[in-house]
Amino acid sequence: MTEFSVTRAHLKNACDQRQWDLLDRLLEIDASGIDDKSLFTDTWGSWWGMLLECVMQKQIKGVQVLLARGANRGVAMWGDGFMTTPREAAEEQPEILALLDAETVTYERKTDPELPVGETEKDRAINRQSEIRDGTGLVFPVEED
Repeated sequence: MTEFSVTRAHLKNACDQRQWDLLDRLLEIDASGIDDKSLFTDTWGSWWGMLLECVMQKQIKGVQVLLARGANRGVAMWGDGFMTTPREAAEEQPEILALLDAETVTYERKTDPELPVGETEKDRAINRQSEIRDGTGLVFPVEED
C-alpha cells in the first residue's frame, strides 16, 4: 500500500466542495498546508488561504475544522488588494467571531470519508501551480473551465 500524500488540490477541493469531514481527515494526515496563502484568488491579484475563504463564504464548520487543526488566525490576504484578516472579514458574523476569539476550538467528524483517488486535470494544474510557487515564489491563477 502506498502512502497517501496530501496535496494543495486535495485541500482546495475539500474546502471548495464544503466537505468538512474530508478536510479534517486530510489535515489530520498532513496539516503543513493549512496556512497556505495562495489557494484562492480574485481577478485583481489578491490571494488568500482556506481560513479566510471559509470566513468570507460564511462557512462556520469550515472555520471550526481549520481552527481545530491549528490554522493561524492572523494569516491575511496578500497581493495587490487590501490585506484583510479573517477577523476583519468576520466583523458581522458573530458565530465565526466567537470561534476566532475562542482559546480552543474542536471539531468532531460525523463520517469517515474516503481519501481522494486519482487526479483530475484541474488537480494537476493546482499542484503544478504549487511547484511553480515553491520554486520561484510566483503564483498564477489556475484557468477555470
